[in-house]
Amino acid sequence: MVSEPSRGSSLRKPQPGQGAAFGGAVCAAWAVFVAPLFFGVIGIGLGAYAWWRGERRGRWVIAAAAAGLLFGLGLGLLPDWFVSN
Repeated sequence: MVSEPSRGSSLRKPQPGQGAAFGGAVCAAWAVFVAPLFFGVIGIGLGAYAWWRGERRGRWVIAAAAAGLLFGLGLGLLPDWFVSN
């Protein structure tokens, strides 16, 4: 007889702040090209929340969101003749 593996044994429960860190990283990436003021600030907030909850990567998410915010604003300031085809 072959025993059936128990369901859910290989799935781990996410640690506190992990979801916020992932969402903040996604917002940091979007901040470069889509609405940098909105997604950059949301990414910084989610990274701070993740760090507050004990997630080590929260600090990196804060830094990435701030960099994405500044880079996105810099891209927005470029003249149209330089950016478009």
